[in-house]
Amino acid sequence: IKGLKEISYQYYKLLKNPLFSKVYTRFTDENIFKLFSIKIGEENDIKELTIELKPLSLDSKGILNIAEFIESFVNFKKNFLNFLRNQNEFKDISQFILSSSNFNELLNTIFHFIDRKGNIKDSATPELKKIREEIYKLNKTIPQKLNEFIKENSEYLISNQIGFKNNRFVVYLNSQYVSNFEGIVQDYSWTHKTAFFEPSSIIDINNRLILLQSLENIEIQKILSFLFEKIAENINNISSVIKICAFIEFFNSYFSLHSEFCKTESNENKVEIIGLVNLLIENCVPIDIKFERALMIVGPNSGGKSISLKSLALAILLSNVGLPIPAKYANLPYLKVFYDNPDPQNIEKGLSTFSGHVNYWKYIIENLNITNQKFKNIVIMDEPASGTDPFEASIITIALIEYFLSKNSLVAFCTHYNTVKNFFYKKITTASVNFNFETNKSTYQLIYDIILPSYPLNLLNELPSEFLEKIEQIKNYLSSSSYEEKITNIFLEALKIKNELLEKKNQINKQLEEIEQMKNQIKQKAKTEIFEKLYKEYSKEIQKLIENWEKELQKLKNSSNITKSEKRLKTIKNFDLNDYLLSFEGLEENISIKENDFVKIKIFEEIGVVKSVRENKVIVHVNDKVYELNIDQVKKILH
Repeated sequence: IKGLKEISYQYYKLLKNPLFSKVYTRFTDENIFKLFSIKIGEENDIKELTIELKPLSLDSKGILNIAEFIESFVNFKKNFLNFLRNQNEFKDISQFILSSSNFNELLNTIFHFIDRKGNIKDSATPELKKIREEIYKLNKTIPQKLNEFIKENSEYLISNQIGFKNNRFVVYLNSQYVSNFEGIVQDYSWTHKTAFFEPSSIIDINNRLILLQSLENIEIQKILSFLFEKIAENINNISSVIKICAFIEFFNSYFSLHSEFCKTESNENKVEIIGLVNLLIENCVPIDIKFERALMIVGPNSGGKSISLKSLALAILLSNVGLPIPAKYANLPYLKVFYDNPDPQNIEKGLSTFSGHVNYWKYIIENLNITNQKFKNIVIMDEPASGTDPFEASIITIALIEYFLSKNSLVAFCTHYNTVKNFFYKKITTASVNFNFETNKSTYQLIYDIILPSYPLNLLNELPSEFLEKIEQIKNYLSSSSYEEKITNIFLEALKIKNELLEKKNQINKQLEEIEQMKNQIKQKAKTEIFEKLYKEYSKEIQKLIENWEKELQKLKNSSNITKSEKRLKTIKNFDLNDYLLSFEGLEENISIKENDFVKIKIFEEIGVVKSVRENKVIVHVNDKVYELNIDQVKKILH
């Protein structure tokens, strides 16, 4: 709500005043939730709070409960404002309470129709008064007539009492005498010995009574509907009252958790809280938290580092919503809080401790507010990068803190890593949880500009002495020269294995290259052999074909078909077998050119001899000329 910071603190000051006890009121939620349906909007935004009447509150007692709830608030409001009359220091809380309606018209209307027991008054309406007066008379007349019947016919009755069955007056008649009388049997007992008998003398009167009761119910429903409409017309004012009561009751509960609260000041350059306690911890030791850019908390295990960070986070959140915080003094800017849990593992999501950290760092980085300078961030990390190699975790922790600081974010964290402690000492604010060496226990307070060690062994004193001796033996061994020699040997052995693996890798790569070359050579040789074989076979066939045609030509010299035959023979003799074989796809590229090969220069259509081949260049002699050409500019002559 608007002005919550001032309203909440002013109410706290009132609670500290002993005279306020006369005004002090508790608003329980039992009746509220019985009468009203309270719904919060999307994303649990209290601004979207809506109040609806429940159908169960439509009877007269439900309406009385609503009226009594409103009346109790109106009385509280009256006493509250009288108490604060002419006290300007409480103007915000006064205005907050005063913003509600007095409900004079609604309360007068409800109590005109309903009495303090929740019954509809006879005087509610003239029609209801008339109906109830006649009902009253009939309720006297009918028993009188039945008593006369009982007196005259007692020997036929099971009992001299008047009964009531199916909403009608009856007598208890022995069932064997039913035929002796005129009337209606409304029902029988389970033994069938008793008849619930309505004598004919009261049937019309009973009918009239039932009719009047129905008319009474109709009139009551009209009244209840009218009252419900009046309440519905005031539902917004009632909603305001419920919200005010909710806040007042929250203040009553909240301020009962600790004896001292303070209103926070706002200086964006620093965080300073004196005497901060955590409301969730009984008999919590107050601590002082002070820093400008970053705070590193170190010190003994179980000393209160995590609780200090959680108390800081809780204080910021309470301050953000405008509530006083449990401390003597507080300077807190408005901060967006990111809290990295020390053990974020989640089996369902497949997250280990370290991967859980990484997952949340990604979320923080994606959601840091770096555009709005009025809205800063604070990243609170409880032992960041835990769950992995300590040395690498130290590097990651330092990088994280440096990164967040570079993004104009405040940082508060605790750590046991000596590398991190040494890196940030004197660079950012450093605090240690204090430790009493005489009692061997933490004091849970923060002391600044000092680094205390973790003292993990101090927590082990209650374990068996045999176990503690084993720890001392291992500690001595780890600091001995034999252990250092072992570590050196392990390092040298690892280095040797690494070099051997690199050498084997190089050998394998070299062998692979040789195998690839051999594959290419075998492939080239196979293609060349196939080409030469095809050339020899085709050459023989063509030569044979030419010889046959020459013979045929001799026979046909004097024939008229000689001209046609000469043309066919000329075509065969001019057939370029070389070009024909090279026309097959990919074959030309697979024929290697060597020194002394005959080649045709494609652009000149001249034939020459190759004198040298270097990479993709060839030197070709044509008569007395020398050409240097690209290898794709010439074509090998195979015959």
